[in-house]
Amino acid sequence: MRDRIEANLSGLMGPSVAQDMVETFLPYKAGGENYVTEDIHFIESRLEDYHSRLTGLAAELDALRRYHRQTLQELPMGVCSLAKDQEILMWNKAMEELTGIAAQRVVGSRLSTIADPWKELLQGFINLPDEHLHKQHLALDGQTRWLNLHKAAIDEPLAPGNSGLVLLVEDLTETQMLEDKLVHSERLASIGRLAAGVAHEIGNPITGIACLAQNLREEREEDSELKEISGQILEQTKRVSRIVQSLMSFAHAGSHQHSDEPVCLAEVAQDAIGLLALNRRNFEVQFYNLCDPDHWVVGDPQRLAQVLINLLSNARDASPPGSAVRVKSEAGEHTVDLIVEDEGSGIPKNIMDRLFEPFFTTKDPGEGTGLGLALVYSIVEEHYGQITIDSPADVQSQRGTRIRVTLPRHVEATSAVN
Repeated sequence: MRDRIEANLSGLMGPSVAQDMVETFLPYKAGGENYVTEDIHFIESRLEDYHSRLTGLAAELDALRRYHRQTLQELPMGVCSLAKDQEILMWNKAMEELTGIAAQRVVGSRLSTIADPWKELLQGFINLPDEHLHKQHLALDGQTRWLNLHKAAIDEPLAPGNSGLVLLVEDLTETQMLEDKLVHSERLASIGRLAAGVAHEIGNPITGIACLAQNLREEREEDSELKEISGQILEQTKRVSRIVQSLMSFAHAGSHQHSDEPVCLAEVAQDAIGLLALNRRNFEVQFYNLCDPDHWVVGDPQRLAQVLINLLSNARDASPPGSAVRVKSEAGEHTVDLIVEDEGSGIPKNIMDRLFEPFFTTKDPGEGTGLGLALVYSIVEEHYGQITIDSPADVQSQRGTRIRVTLPRHVEATSAVN
């Protein structure tokens, strides 16, 4: 091998320079399992030192080598190259960003020395016969990341027959989140179409029952028992009608033609609190409107009031007697956050992902339809907004829920007020 290197260098640089390089930097040494990677690192370091002295074909080959190496370094996918003994030969920039491990810390060391969970993930993949693994989930810093893993065996350049490995790690987390959101939207749309059909079919017989019950009450006013029963029938038909109306509102939320106008969140919050104050429950909950009067958004005031009424109603139902429910706003450059906070027991983690599903409710039978938050989600989506939930809101006490609705900001109105 030394003779071949010297012969090649001699043709490129002359025999004197070639002999000097080989005798000085490639002395005879005993072969070992790690000689390949040592030589690779050594030759790369020497090429860096002699870069300015290379001319002709040698310079062109060195430029090509640098180009390909830079391509791997800048590739928007994690690349890890391993020798036969799992020594790390390359750890590109995307791998650094994905793992949080700097290349200078791991290049030249064994794969087994890196920290978990990456060591377990990569070594487990190496030991599998599969060359590709799709959508592997990895718990990292309290979040789940989704990854595609690929590997290929490549012969080591200085030791034919010894196969190293190249590992590719592709981060699919954002793509997976978009797919989940799309599936959720499609599911809401399909349930909405079903809800419209069900509501239409139920509405007609319910109207007939209500008319019959009203006639019965008027004709038998002298019979107190029949009057009470007919009154109960009317109350139950009204309740069913409210459920049907919620179904229709949810079904038509995506296609609802709403107005786009400046909306003051402080005024909407005050109107919502005023409406809820008309319906007193068995316990008192104090509402606080802390919205900034200068915070305006673009949307339909009636639809946004419907969002706030649903959120405040849920916050009230989840709050203990004597507690407070606060509504406030926070402005960004292009958006305004409408925030509702309560002091309840919080939302269990196991149901967090189901909160916006139609007909899902934690309330007792007869207390809720499970359409409130689904309707809120649809209205916020049609306003090009987003909704997020933090529970518990207070990490220390492990209590409370914070719902944040992000809406487009009406900049002109804000600047006019200021």
